[in-house]
Amino acid sequence: MYTVKQLRKLLKNYGVGLDYFKPDNDYWNDASVTYAERKVLEENKEYLSKEDLELLKEYDLKAIELYEKYKELNTDTVKDWLFDIAKIAKVNLSAQLK
Repeated sequence: MYTVKQLRKLLKNYGVGLDYFKPDNDYWNDASVTYAERKVLEENKEYLSKEDLELLKEYDLKAIELYEKYKELNTDTVKDWLFDIAKIAKVNLSAQLK
């Protein structure tokens, strides 16, 4: 179990990971870390504040935009990590729209 403080740090790191995303680098380890952070946030989002959930929504929109922009690149970073991040983000956003 994560504390709220730890979840907020993961949320911040998720945003930073998206800011520094490099689609053309197959060995970009940060992509796997960003995915792991997003997965933990999804599993624990009920502990996030309303403000944190709004920030998560903003970051998820950014993740989807990045995926849409780079989905034609044939790199492991895009095919695997960014695809999986965008998939979680789309589920999260669609749940919020219901």
